[in-house]
Amino acid sequence: MNIFLGGVHGVGKSYLAAQVPEGSRLFHVSASTLIKEERSHANWGGNKKVADPAGNQIALANAVRRKNDNGIALLLDGHFVLKGTRGECIYLGVDVFSPLNLEAVILLEASPQIVAKRILERDGREERLEMLEEFIEAERSQAKRVCRTLGIPLSIVNQPTADEFIKLVEPSQ
Repeated sequence: MNIFLGGVHGVGKSYLAAQVPEGSRLFHVSASTLIKEERSHANWGGNKKVADPAGNQIALANAVRRKNDNGIALLLDGHFVLKGTRGECIYLGVDVFSPLNLEAVILLEASPQIVAKRILERDGREERLEMLEEFIEAERSQAKRVCRTLGIPLSIVNQPTADEFIKLVEPSQ
């Protein structure tokens, strides 16, 4: 079974996932990495805008199934809402998440100001706070909808420490 780690770009998913100790029962990988591997190319640029979300989600489901069939449980980081080519919210449906064999979802959040600062530092790209607030709200609302529909436990955490995060991912640690 896999754990999905959701949140907007710049919220700290990859950073926190990298803090999980080696030898964990879960292998960390981003959804975008699996999609790229499955499709053998990326169809989005540095601005994180997606041109073919449906095709990407089919590729993701196939890649997750292949990893699980090989005995690899995933800490899969990704999104419930994508940014379309015109900057609009693209809500990923329940059908995207149902084949991912999820035992739990962790949704990371931070203030729009913190996310904007991280995106600027990491990507050199400025984001409007209003747009970030809209995406944070959309991500939360879609995560709740997906988890409620699929009966998957959802933990929403705001800027957890590495230790707090590890306890969510590996409760027995």
